Amino acid sequence: MKKSFKYWQWRTILTTMVGYALFYFVRKNFSFAMPGLAAEYAISNTSFGIILAIVGLVYGFSRFANGLLADRMNARYHMSLGLLLCAAASLAFGFAPHLLGIEIGVAPHALVVAFGVLLVLNNVFQGSGFPPCARLLSHWIPPQELATKMSIWNTSHSIGAGLLAILCGFIMGNMGSDLSHNAEDVERMTRNYITTNFKDDVKKSDIHIAKVNSISLSEVNDATVATATYTYKPNYEGGKQVSEVFVFSHEDYTEVKQLLAEDATLTSEQLATETGLPAPQAKALQSIVSLSSNAGAWRWCFWLPGLIAMLGALGIFVFLRDTPKSVGLPELENKTSALANEDSPEEYRRFVRKKVYGNKLIWILAVANFFVYVVRFSVLDWGPKFLTEARDMSYGYAGWTVAIFEIFGIIGMLAAGWATDKFFAGRAHRTCVFCMLGTAVFMTIFYMLPTDVHPLVLICVLAMAGFFIYGPQALIGIAAANQATKKAAATANGLTGIFGYLSVFVSGLGVGVLVDHFGWNYVFVGMIAMAVVGMAIFLLMWGAKRDGYDEQTA
Repeated sequence: MKKSFKYWQWRTILTTMVGYALFYFVRKNFSFAMPGLAAEYAISNTSFGIILAIVGLVYGFSRFANGLLADRMNARYHMSLGLLLCAAASLAFGFAPHLLGIEIGVAPHALVVAFGVLLVLNNVFQGSGFPPCARLLSHWIPPQELATKMSIWNTSHSIGAGLLAILCGFIMGNMGSDLSHNAEDVERMTRNYITTNFKDDVKKSDIHIAKVNSISLSEVNDATVATATYTYKPNYEGGKQVSEVFVFSHEDYTEVKQLLAEDATLTSEQLATETGLPAPQAKALQSIVSLSSNAGAWRWCFWLPGLIAMLGALGIFVFLRDTPKSVGLPELENKTSALANEDSPEEYRRFVRKKVYGNKLIWILAVANFFVYVVRFSVLDWGPKFLTEARDMSYGYAGWTVAIFEIFGIIGMLAAGWATDKFFAGRAHRTCVFCMLGTAVFMTIFYMLPTDVHPLVLICVLAMAGFFIYGPQALIGIAAANQATKKAAATANGLTGIFGYLSVFVSGLGVGVLVDHFGWNYVFVGMIAMAVVGMAIFLLMWGAKRDGYDEQTA
């Protein structure tokens, strides 16, 4: 019986790991598609931020609702059906412009609405990913082993996000259509890029610029003319306002494309020297050449992961089972065993009110989760766009950079789980204090790095931030499951999940607005502050016990 239990325990862990990794395949692909969507449909960072905030909030509440459902439902059916529906929504997203007959240009309202509806539906279904797993793991793993084994399980989302980053980085850099010989399409993409991203290029071109106030467009002799109005800092030129004109011709585009074809490693500064163009214009043309050479590649970021997720849904249905009882094995013994088979709705509701909604430790974990997710999602959701736009990385390198962030996150989760059991006697909240401190330190280093730093240094610092931030991301779920006990583990994780996904108002909408109006640097200042506040909140429960099993359960 012991051998059989171990077999089913690890089969459950591995099946849910693969399954949850595939939920990320059809959830975080939108982040890698954003540069292509902006180039082809002129969607601004603020608009992306609004979308990320809405779908993140929808997911948070869906995860909470599914948490209530998961504690009373067969996990095998719950998880496999949810992944199948997510995959269907992802496939539909890639087909939306074709179905509406929309080509490259400024996106009409119908397309934006279609995108929004499909993303909302996807995130409604996404809520059926984690709660069944939280319930299953608390049934199959005893509390004294939960930190280590659930840390292993928690690598699933980093594995999923990391593999997706590599896949989508390859897709965005190698698939799609080359529109470079179509002057009309190139002009449309040029105007879209100027509308959405050129302001940040101008801001970064001169350290003395305090703010780019506006970018206006016009056409002169088949060329797109962008007039940038910006204000100098008060200690330079008395803070006066300046207007500068940039003329984007197809000849300049062709010259930059030819230079990049000869040497793809050329930086925007080198392109400016070779062509004699102003630095922000050279940077913009470098991006436009890349985007127009792989137009429509973003669609494959939805189609290919969607097909893989469909196969994964079938695998979950075939290999997953529910609790030990469903395969003829006894349930784990603990002080809640007497209530393990209690079917009275009133008894169950009373238990949940005490162990979840009336438990101050669960609420502290929930609030802390908000700050953890702000930092994590700011990198995960905006990393591909930031690295390609602000650090001039190719899509392939940006994909690998995000993947390395996730790989170090896996190492960090495993280290945090081991340290929790080894040094803190299962008190996951204590480990989280040190993890948030490490996150703040490395985000500060990242912020202070000069713009011309070697990419390897950039990658290493961001990877170390991933190492530390993923510890709390994993341990909060473990701590919540232990404090609420296995009977209400999914409900407790649903509650902490709501707070985690309320963070999208900051990591989604807040970041989008900051980038559009002030640039990327302010984003990292905010992330550092969030990490420090999160550490302070974890300190509030420093003296708390490991779990709630030794208390009265009813």
